[in-house]
Order: sequence, then structure tokens, then C-alpha cells
Amino acid sequence: MYEKERRQSVAMAGVRLEIIATRLGEREWMLSVINTLGVSSNWTEFFPSADEAIREGLEAIKTEGVEAFTDISGFDYLQE
Repeated sequence: MYEKERRQSVAMAGVRLEIIATRLGEREWMLSVINTLGVSSNWTEFFPSADEAIREGLEAIKTEGVEAFTDISGFDYLQE
């Protein structure tokens, strides 16, 4: 049985983000990072393994900072 999804929670600067790798095919994984409001950042490129997708998500959070994933411009209604 194939693993269909792998998740890893990350807490940085008091913010929790969920990194999700979802299997699309034999060696094709999609990467998403979801913030606490449910706003998702999705990569347009795919990865050959869940490990590589998760690693890319962690690196993006470290490089870009949590603010890049918590900016809700255009999603202000989620705070109402």
C-alpha cells in the first residue's frame, strides 16, 4: 500500500505551519504549506519523493520567513 500523504508541522516565530506532501503518481509529489487560517501555498513543480517535497517546504519557510506564508492579503475575510 502506498503512502498517499505526509505531513510535518513547523512552529517558527510563534507561528504554526503545516507542510503537506501529497502523492500524485508513482514518483510525483505535490507540495503545499498551509497556515492556521487554512490558506494554502502550493508549488507548481512536483517532487520525486515526499522527503524531497517536505525538505523543500522547510527550506522555503527558513529562506522566505513565516511571513511569506501568513500574509493574508486578499483573504482578510478569514479573520472575521
